[in-house]
Amino acid sequence: MLNPNSRSLYTSALTPPPGMMFDEAVATTFSMDPALLLEAPVYLALMAADGQTDPDPLAVLEAIRRYAKRITVYVQRGRILVPRIVKPNPLYGFLEDMVVEVKADGGGVFHPKVWAIRFVGPDQGNAMYRLVVLTRNMTTDQSWDLSLQLEGTMKGRKANANKPLAHFFKTLPDLAAGPTASGRVEQAHRFADELHRVQWELPDGFDELTFYLPGRKSFDWEPPAANRTVVISPFCSDAALRTLIKSTGAADALISRPESLSALKQDTLDLFTQCLHLDDAAETEDGKEEDGIGQPLATGLHAKVYLFEKGWDCELVMGSANATDAALTAGNNIEILVSLKGKRSKVGGIDELLGADGLGEYLVDFDSTRDVEVDALRQAAEQSAETARARISAAALSIWCSPGAQDGLWALVLTGEIPPLEGIVSVAAWPITVTRDFAVDIVHSAAPDGIRLGEFSASSLTGLLAFAVHTNHPDVTARFVLNLPVTGMPAERNSAILQTVISNQEGFLRYLLLLLGDDKVCGLDPGSGSGFAGWLARLADGEDIPLLEELTRTYSRHPERLAEISGLVRDLSRGGQKTIIPGDFLNLWTVFESAIGRRDA
Repeated sequence: MLNPNSRSLYTSALTPPPGMMFDEAVATTFSMDPALLLEAPVYLALMAADGQTDPDPLAVLEAIRRYAKRITVYVQRGRILVPRIVKPNPLYGFLEDMVVEVKADGGGVFHPKVWAIRFVGPDQGNAMYRLVVLTRNMTTDQSWDLSLQLEGTMKGRKANANKPLAHFFKTLPDLAAGPTASGRVEQAHRFADELHRVQWELPDGFDELTFYLPGRKSFDWEPPAANRTVVISPFCSDAALRTLIKSTGAADALISRPESLSALKQDTLDLFTQCLHLDDAAETEDGKEEDGIGQPLATGLHAKVYLFEKGWDCELVMGSANATDAALTAGNNIEILVSLKGKRSKVGGIDELLGADGLGEYLVDFDSTRDVEVDALRQAAEQSAETARARISAAALSIWCSPGAQDGLWALVLTGEIPPLEGIVSVAAWPITVTRDFAVDIVHSAAPDGIRLGEFSASSLTGLLAFAVHTNHPDVTARFVLNLPVTGMPAERNSAILQTVISNQEGFLRYLLLLLGDDKVCGLDPGSGSGFAGWLARLADGEDIPLLEELTRTYSRHPERLAEISGLVRDLSRGGQKTIIPGDFLNLWTVFESAIGRRDA
């Protein structure tokens, strides 16, 4: 049932089934690493290029530009991680439109971890969906996790079992902390409608699937009556645990973190036959300490699983909801759970889960007599940091952009009132496209006309602003990113980002051929003799490229790609960089622009 030696990655979820290709995706998460999101388009491009490695920088650029329009990630406001960068990376600016910050309407947090991915066939006619329900956030966290991957195709009638899922996706734009682009809203509604009609292929052995939205009227989850129960949750509360096992004959095991178990009342612990946590040795490969070269197998527990047995039947409930009041009983959080039912003889049960072939070898008994040292000063500092994160996230902050004092630079000013922040020594802020060397203390720099963040090149301009909240405890700092609205963003910002990669006429022609080429050819292997790589080799030899023939072929077969070229020419021209566009191409392009206009008329 639950194989502790099985590992899944975000990249595997994005890999298209045979004969299909990626179309669109909508994802939800509590926290998110921008670097991981930036990698997703690149991975999709690699898949289109049959998995070739070491992508050309221009191929990376095109992948991000192309797929950023089709991927939307909804994330709890204030929970975007600060990426680790050693040098400025303007490509982060392309993530602004992909990321929608949201907040729970019940005063809790937005906590679901779901990917809905749409794949289509070569003719764009037949479509299928992949749904990935996770218990881990969109980060590089190596915690013990559980994921469920479902695939299915749309049918004519709506499936009643999918109604909670459809409701979940339809309401995503309503949770946005700020304005949401109309295209993203339309995408969420379209996904909701289509997911309502999907017939899912169930995992082997299971014969019933149900979605739940804990705390949401009409879609709430009630723990079933059972003979035996196991609870796996990294965070727990006394009341929620009692609710989970109130209709259970025997609460076999509670598996959590030692810190969470220590915080429970003894009479709550006594309700379970076993209280367990991960063995420290299970957090590294073969129990060995890390040497800094590789990565640990897993660190800590992040899975949320509720396992119920009744007679010959078994029900597995998994998803984002911890065994806490906020997640399960109060209805404050936004969560999602999936229930799978099957016969124990086919899917296994509690004995298999806790046995040697399951999680048994990785678990140890919790020692409730062991004193747990509590650092009161650290706890107070952590609370101050989280309160500051929430207050800054809730503040009506925005960025004003205007020409800087230095020619070619743009000034960024943070506007809005910084709220009182008790227990906070300083708060630094800087655009995530540059290094922290550009950070400004916004607490001690407050001014009536806003806080000057500095002057930056057009390519570094972004609304993604990093914050570092420093407490009076030396080891407690909260770091996060907000996607703030920007007023006065220059029209040439995107062209400036392009120009950081497309720096000369050769780069322009290479990028142009990427736009013209087949999806299967990304130019990742300059050594091959065909497709884009062949053009690149011929370009290096000084051979003229037959652009007329390529443009004509694209105009007849893939006219939509000419719109991308039109945008490219417009962006580069807006940035005053026509010099990197060959004059012969500009003369040729005017003819095709006229043809495109007549075709669309």
